[in-house]
Amino acid sequence: MRTKIFKNFFSLSAIAIIITTVMISFIMYKGFYRDMKVEVEQEAQYISAAVNLGGEGYLQGIKGVQGDRITLIGSDGTVLFDNRQNPAEMGNHLKRPEVAEAIQTGSGEEVRMSDTLGQQTFYHAVKLQNGNVIRVANTTSNVYAVAAVNLAYVFFMCLILLTAILFLAKRQTEAIVAPINNLDLEDPLSNEVYDEFSPLLRKLEQQNRLIEETYAILKKERGEFQSITQNMKEGLIVLNSEGEMLIVNKRAAEIFGKVREGHYLTLNRSAEFREVAEKALHGIAAESSLKQDGRLYHLLAVPSSSQKNVDGNAEGAVVLALDITEKEETDGIRREFSANVSHELKTPLTSILGYAEIIKEGIAKPEDVKGFAAKIYSEAKRLIALVEDIMKLSRLDEGACELPGEVVDLQEICQEVIERLKDKAEAAHVTVEFAGSSDGSPIHVTGAYAMLDELVFNLCENAIKYNKTNGKVKVDLTDNPVKLIISDTGIGIDKEYQERIFERFYRVDKSHSKVTGGTGLGLSIVKHIVKQHHAAIQLESELGKGTTIEVRF
Repeated sequence: MRTKIFKNFFSLSAIAIIITTVMISFIMYKGFYRDMKVEVEQEAQYISAAVNLGGEGYLQGIKGVQGDRITLIGSDGTVLFDNRQNPAEMGNHLKRPEVAEAIQTGSGEEVRMSDTLGQQTFYHAVKLQNGNVIRVANTTSNVYAVAAVNLAYVFFMCLILLTAILFLAKRQTEAIVAPINNLDLEDPLSNEVYDEFSPLLRKLEQQNRLIEETYAILKKERGEFQSITQNMKEGLIVLNSEGEMLIVNKRAAEIFGKVREGHYLTLNRSAEFREVAEKALHGIAAESSLKQDGRLYHLLAVPSSSQKNVDGNAEGAVVLALDITEKEETDGIRREFSANVSHELKTPLTSILGYAEIIKEGIAKPEDVKGFAAKIYSEAKRLIALVEDIMKLSRLDEGACELPGEVVDLQEICQEVIERLKDKAEAAHVTVEFAGSSDGSPIHVTGAYAMLDELVFNLCENAIKYNKTNGKVKVDLTDNPVKLIISDTGIGIDKEYQERIFERFYRVDKSHSKVTGGTGLGLSIVKHIVKQHHAAIQLESELGKGTTIEVRF
């Protein structure tokens, strides 16, 4: 801007000087030309008057006098006298404009230019009384010649003026630019500068406010984006078109390692990871599975934009790593559960169908029909119990059984359960002992009465079912903290099976379970009830000696 102002100021000044010089030269020339014309006219009048009075001999008397050129021309155009040149050598002047005009009107004038000499000659002719013509001429430089003569002076003056202008232009430019250079762009309206800048400063103020608002929005959105990506449960990796990592969130760093910059191959070199990343960088969505440190991850990669670069590749890619270990395990358990349910339902149904078919076809003896009906009844009861247990588990899995948050006397539940199982214990020749609070006071827990009753019943029933003849079951209940401990002297569980004992339909002794009529879901239901009450369950068992199960509330 400084240079532009200086150039404009200097150029305008130089042009003004040149135009002024030309105009002055022209005015000087016009004045000089006017004076010369008047002078030639007057001289012609004087000489013509003298010749009319004194005759043409007067001309011989002034021939040697230096001055304007004087020529006497006859009425036929013949040159009779010239004070500069031999008349005999001069041509006929009858057709000269000024001579012809003087013969006709009494006086005439003409200006003739000489481009080669850069001169102009003014002629003025007057008709004498005898018919001859006296002509006076004066030669002077034309306007260009005048300008050329004055050029050196003009150039010198221009040089002086331009030097002064150069200095003044620089000073003036600095004075103009200084307030602009000192503008406070952060607070434009606080500046004291030229009035012409007021609209610009107001616009700057508006732009500053808009930029601040936009920056605040972008900062907030960036913070929200970082907060979301860094707290995602999924690993997130954002790549540019070259495969360089732009973003690696916290979860991705935990999955693949601490590397957060460079090419994506420095993060993971597996074929699965490389395949989905390369496809996404070529504009194709891809997915795969990857095993990493004992976990299973689902990889999903998509192009970051539908636009492509000059190479035809995507502008970038986004890779997500989802931990599906638990999902796969759950799906496996669900598949196993479905298979087990099908098997467990098929067994009693097959038995019922078989006995019913024997009766239907009349194959059974009349005395055996009652026994077959009893077996059908037993299998139907087992089937109903199995369906009820499956429904209970389903409700517990879905969280449909919400805890009412009531205060429950666990000691009362234990005593009622033992009383309900009294006949079953006597039939199995098993002794059940209970030890609660020393003074018989209630031991309270917060939860669902029906669930807690189911929990105690299943644990006690299993302790009786899988006990030995003349065995014992001991139920201990303590307060502060509340602990329910049920121990038996039964068959026990081998260590290799203890981790799976709470799985659905899992039985250590399948033959014994078949005899006792268990569904294989009792301990699985117990585990879910414990989880619903935010309690903990622990199992200790020794094969052939017995089992102890402890529930801590």
